[in-house]
Amino acid sequence: MPTFSNLPIAVPDPIFAVAAKARAAGPEAIDGTVGVYLSEEGKPALFPSVQRALQDVGATLAVRSYSYPPLTGLPAYRAAVTRLLFGEDAPLVAGIASTGGTGAVALNLRLALLFDSAITLILPTPAWANYPRLIGGAQMRRVDVPYLDGGRPTIEGITQALRQAKGSCVVLLQAGCHNPVGLDFDQGQWEELTQAMKERQAITLLDLAYQGFAGTPEEDAKPVRLFARQGVTTLVAWSASKNHALYGERTGFACAVVPDEAFRKQVEGHYALLTRSIHSAAATFGQTVVTRVQEAYSDAWRQDLAAVRSMLHRKRQALSAALPERMRGAVSGQGMFALLPLSPAEIDRLQTEQKVFLTDDGRINVAGIPLARMEELGEKIRKVAG
Repeated sequence: MPTFSNLPIAVPDPIFAVAAKARAAGPEAIDGTVGVYLSEEGKPALFPSVQRALQDVGATLAVRSYSYPPLTGLPAYRAAVTRLLFGEDAPLVAGIASTGGTGAVALNLRLALLFDSAITLILPTPAWANYPRLIGGAQMRRVDVPYLDGGRPTIEGITQALRQAKGSCVVLLQAGCHNPVGLDFDQGQWEELTQAMKERQAITLLDLAYQGFAGTPEEDAKPVRLFARQGVTTLVAWSASKNHALYGERTGFACAVVPDEAFRKQVEGHYALLTRSIHSAAATFGQTVVTRVQEAYSDAWRQDLAAVRSMLHRKRQALSAALPERMRGAVSGQGMFALLPLSPAEIDRLQTEQKVFLTDDGRINVAGIPLARMEELGEKIRKVAG
């Protein structure tokens, strides 16, 4: 007879588990765990452009509709994000508002299974720690390939897996500001990979969670536009968490580039059924805020992102100067994260002796540590790994 005693032990999420230890360690701790862009005061940074949009939206709260939204999301929101991803000359896109970027990845994994229930997913690793759960939840076969070779991104593992895979396959790629390593493919690698996937007739699932954190929104969307332009079957997962600082509103977008209007309707019909089977429609408050930002404060928003990029660059420079020389290449990338070459024993000593908290694989959220503490962080790392 099933009882609660039959339940397996729930293993805590490794990132949130370490973050809980950091909070318990008090204000002296340096917390490099959960991926939030924080101010120098250690608070989630809300962009001025988003603050203005929130004030506008706030004035409408008493009169806005609180009925159920469309399953695919607010049309104006979907149009705004499609423009961010593909520009004014966008291809035909089927899209749906999602519960954060996580929900967008989950929806696109399930859509890929509708192409072929026996499809194989190729995952370059190291990768975001939550991908295996999402892939497992979709009950999809997974093949891991190396993302790094000699500390630099490589496409060789992906192209080899494409040649060896039998049947249909989908490749899950981060389009920029790689989590956890912060190191991205260069333009030549993207172009070569696009051709290999086109020849193999593979699907690409591009996860763009940090648009605007490496370069301008247009620069960061180049991989998305490249795949779409070359005729590769392209799925995209997008998040407003970082680039609109709306973490708690869980605002995302999933889409597929489609060949014609009939397929657009068909794919959006499948998106609607998929989201209905999980949690029905995504919440609309964040969608409304993003739409207002893009329609009324786009220029100011781009200035806010430029300030973010500048601060991230300064933090990486400061941390690099303070680290042992052998670790400096690990923080030479872009975006919020870096993967420090630390052993499990060194990571444990950082926690217990220095009150520095990283995830168990050495991932650090550079964006979550004040610039003023980077030298201190480097010194503490040197004490255990210098």
